[in-house]
Amino acid sequence: MLETIQIYIRIVLSNGIIYQVRFKQEELMPKDLIVTLNDLEYEILKKMRVVAGEDGEKLRNLFRLYVSTIPELKSSEYALKRVEKKDEIDEHLRNIWAEYELTDYPTEQWNEEKVNKLISELSQVNAMVKVGEKQYIPSNKFRSLFKMLLHDITTESRDIDEYSAACIATIQLLMEFSVDTLNKETIRDGTIFINEGWMFVYSTAIKKAREFMKTKKLFPGAHVPVQRVP
Repeated sequence: MLETIQIYIRIVLSNGIIYQVRFKQEELMPKDLIVTLNDLEYEILKKMRVVAGEDGEKLRNLFRLYVSTIPELKSSEYALKRVEKKDEIDEHLRNIWAEYELTDYPTEQWNEEKVNKLISELSQVNAMVKVGEKQYIPSNKFRSLFKMLLHDITTESRDIDEYSAACIATIQLLMEFSVDTLNKETIRDGTIFINEGWMFVYSTAIKKAREFMKTKKLFPGAHVPVQRVP
């Protein structure tokens, strides 16, 4: 039998009125929610213009707005979007691994014109920044969010390999940073370029950490060095 979870959201309006919305949901069972509002709360909800929709739809949009505006819930916001865009992300992932089927080092097959065009497109969406003459690196925001997503994705599924997790993280960030304006080819090549140049080192570190934990369980007294990354 699944456990019932109750989620309370406390909302403070600009006029000082406070009200609380209760959500009841069976664990692992999305979609259906039971919401209890008193008459005053319902009138407040109807008058709210910060989000669109009616009744349940408005509550859902209000919840998503709440998630998106709380820094501590940034990870949850990305997790929600990852689920909603799973098919699109999976398609991008297949396109990336298809390139690796052709060669182990796709970027070595690219000419300078292609690389420069790709860097320009990635810079326009603030995924990369210039740090010197013809020198570009992933922006601090991109790198910080990547680390968070890589941790979340590898934690969500212990079965996913670390390099696929890195690709998923970079794909999602490129989609987010560009507001879904980058085409499939740019997301494919941009993910390969950024990961090969800077991000796969984090995947390698997680891979070695996982191997260390497996070894530690099998041989508690063994010492296995773990690579550290910045």
